[in-house]
Amino acid sequence: MTDPTYWPAPAKLNLFLYINGRQPNGYHELQTLFQFLDHGDTLLLRLIKAARSASARRLMRQ
Repeated sequence: MTDPTYWPAPAKLNLFLYINGRQPNGYHELQTLFQFLDHGDTLLLRLIKAARSASARRLMRQ
């Protein structure tokens, strides 16, 4: 395994979110207003060796 890295995942509060339409590529046009908060999480990421179980290998393919 490699050394872990830590990444911030800041919290935000959605004040409103409107779906204004759909683009030809399938994405939606959005109008939103949000406020970042002084709270959040920290993500710990690290690489692992090849999965040993079939269920873990399925998760890694997704």
